[in-house]
Amino acid sequence: MVIAPEARQSPESDAEVFGKHLTTNPQELLSFYVEHSKIAFDLCSLSPGTDLLQNPDLEILFRHCSFVSLWMNLAYIYTECPLSECENENVLTKFIRRLLTGITPEFQRLKLDPVEFAALKAVCVWKVSPLNNNPTAKVIAGEQYLGVVKALNEYHQTKNLQDFEKAGRLADITSLLAPISAIYQEMSMMYAALNINDSYSGDFF
Repeated sequence: MVIAPEARQSPESDAEVFGKHLTTNPQELLSFYVEHSKIAFDLCSLSPGTDLLQNPDLEILFRHCSFVSLWMNLAYIYTECPLSECENENVLTKFIRRLLTGITPEFQRLKLDPVEFAALKAVCVWKVSPLNNNPTAKVIAGEQYLGVVKALNEYHQTKNLQDFEKAGRLADITSLLAPISAIYQEMSMMYAALNINDSYSGDFF
């Protein structure tokens, strides 16, 4: 049974930290990305089933883990977008504004609690973009999805929701996969424009 974790830290503290990195020197900004890449590596290498995947699929999965560890967390902790559209905005600030105006309102509308948000991130790790045309990867991704959905349904049972409420809640959460996938594609284009290679070329195991 899934147990709700402790309440997350105040959104202002984490959001302010990231905002400061945008205005500090490039070295500090790079360090921020490096730290979150370590989180993505652990998530990718320790997730159940990843030991059955080959490196091409693991490299894609790593990018998914990096995305959920950095950008989805950012969209979750912010309460509003601090960036306004302007003529001289760069590709990074434009992407962040799109993220915070496109995904953050959806998170707020659904009032996702930490368990629901973790479940959504788990789904996105395996489904935000297709893995290689590999039957094993497809099976593992499908099993991960079904396992997370089943666990989330059991979690909602602890909230004394009616069956129709549980079904509606699950549908609302999984429906976010489409707009999040669109943001993921925008992130990929942003990285390409900035010549950021968000990949891990070594061995995962």
